[in-house]
This record gives sequence, structure tokens and C-alpha cells, in this order.
Amino acid sequence: MTRFFTCFCVLLLSFGAMAQSTHIGAEVAYSADLFKQTDAGSRLSQPDVSSALWGVNIRHVLQQKLFFETGLYARAYKVGIAFDGEYGTQSTDRNGYLLPLRVGLRLPLLKGAVALCPVTGITFGVTDESEGGMIGEAQALAKEPITYSYNLQHPSQVFSLFQAGLGIDIKLWPKTILQLSSNYYGGLSKMMKQTIEYKPMSSSSSVPVQAIQESRGSFYTVGIGVKRAVTWF
Repeated sequence: MTRFFTCFCVLLLSFGAMAQSTHIGAEVAYSADLFKQTDAGSRLSQPDVSSALWGVNIRHVLQQKLFFETGLYARAYKVGIAFDGEYGTQSTDRNGYLLPLRVGLRLPLLKGAVALCPVTGITFGVTDESEGGMIGEAQALAKEPITYSYNLQHPSQVFSLFQAGLGIDIKLWPKTILQLSSNYYGGLSKMMKQTIEYKPMSSSSSVPVQAIQESRGSFYTVGIGVKRAVTWF
């Protein structure tokens, strides 16, 4: 990680030296985690798990339409279990800290008052430490009562995400921009595995159904931010 941050600082300074202009901003967004599920009983559904993403960013405009952007963001990674789209739980699993490196284009509209800004890049993330495997047992009130237990594991604290998104820049004042954005962050490595065993109480079988819920850290966001042009010298 030390090497990464050293390279990051060198890269940031290099792009800063080449930049035609620089903007510093802040952003807050709604974010929702995405899970992959394997369920032989077909009773699990995607839990409604969401949290706030917030942070600061810096944009270097390299040419009239091309920019490089980075920042530092934080969000809570959450876990949850849902059955039949009716019953669901959620809780904070770990806190994540994200460092995006992305490039984008500014496509002016309405004489430059508005601009479309597609972006793509890689985001590096790290989470705080967990307490290890978590085990729980409860009863769900779905279409029919279900008893379940789970075991939560964390294969990694460090992860990477591919980012693709679209922003809309709205010029408020000569040096201030309001930005609306939506982004998808796709995980490249497994960072959470939740093994779930459940059994409908009406079932005559004594063997519970086994299911797995996994996360690569993927999530999507819908956010709003403000950027302001700065002059260093």
C-alpha cells in the first residue's frame, strides 16, 4: 500500500502540472450493495441494503474536453438476508475507504451551461478489520415462517473495483459547478462470503437448504456534488 500511495501522489502531481485547470469538490451519494446468490431452494431474494457514500475529489482538466479525477471516499459495506422479497434484515459489516483513479470527457451542451461527463476508471479500496466469522440464527416471517442460520466470512480487506458512470455538470457561477452523477462499481475479487442454511417450518424434511451469498464489493450510486475551480499560483 505504501508503494501505491507513493505512485498515486507522483501521478497526481504529474497530472496537476499538465492541467489547464483544476477543480476541487465534495460529493454525497446514495449507494446500494450488489450480491451474487446461489440458492437451491429459490427462497432468497436480494436484500435491500443501502448506505451513504461521501467524500472529496480533485479534477485536473488536461485538455478542453479530457479530465483526470481522483479523490477519497468512505461508505459502509452492509450485509443482509431477505426471503421471498418480504422479510429482510440489514446491518453494517465493515467500513470501506475508496480511492478512485478515473478519466472522463466533458461534452458541452447549451453553449457550455451544461456538460455530459462519461467516466471510467479503477477504484482501490480497503476496509477496516472485522471480528472474523459471524454466526447467527433467527426466524423469518416471509410467506411462511422460516428458521435460518448463517456464517459470515471475509476473504480480503483490500479490493479493486472497475468504475463506469455518467455525470451532468451544471454551471452555477463562473468557477462553480453542480454535478449530478450515477456510477456502477464492479468488484474484481471476492471480499465477503455468507453461508446460509434455512428451513421452512412447514417442511417435513429435517435437512436444511444451503445457500451462499457473496460480494465482490460491487455497488451503484446516485449522487450530487459541487466543484469549484482553484488557482494554485
